[in-house]
Amino acid sequence: MLHAQQILKGQAARVISFALLIAVLTAHSLPLAASNRHEKQEKVAQATEVVLPDGTEFTVLTTDEISSKTAAEGDAVTFKVEEDVKINGRVVITKDTIVKGTVSSVEQKGRMGKAGKLGIRIESTKTVDGQKLKLRASKGKEGEDKTTNVILLSVLVSPFFLLKHGKDAVIKSGTKLKVFSDQELKVLAP
Repeated sequence: MLHAQQILKGQAARVISFALLIAVLTAHSLPLAASNRHEKQEKVAQATEVVLPDGTEFTVLTTDEISSKTAAEGDAVTFKVEEDVKINGRVVITKDTIVKGTVSSVEQKGRMGKAGKLGIRIESTKTVDGQKLKLRASKGKEGEDKTTNVILLSVLVSPFFLLKHGKDAVIKSGTKLKVFSDQELKVLAP
């Protein structure tokens, strides 16, 4: 019986020690958590809602070479934003943000100097506050016609080489393309 009482006292001491340890850790972490919340609240308070207008123009760069020889319709294509996009002095899209696109059409090179063709559709990117922003490849809109979202590239070949194959259409890595926002969007900008 005496042995059982000693075991119970030892267990009680361990439980009390554990409870004290948790209390001490909690007391030390609460000021840290409050500090982190305060920093986040300050950043949100400093951020301003900025309207990114439909048709806002900026430049993107291809990240990889795209060729009519290897590309297939539906392939994903990535670009990156060349420079910070600012509205009223506030950054709404940061430099090097990924821009998504797809290969919309591919025409292989052919005989009689027929050049390859490659169509790329620019689709979307992300704003500084994480919102998806739809993009297009032309300044104006033409109703709901999606052909304005496609950039076509053709390599022209002289008609004197009718028996030769044409050339593949190639967009080299680092090629600059002008794109435009395809919607108005309210962005919380720092």
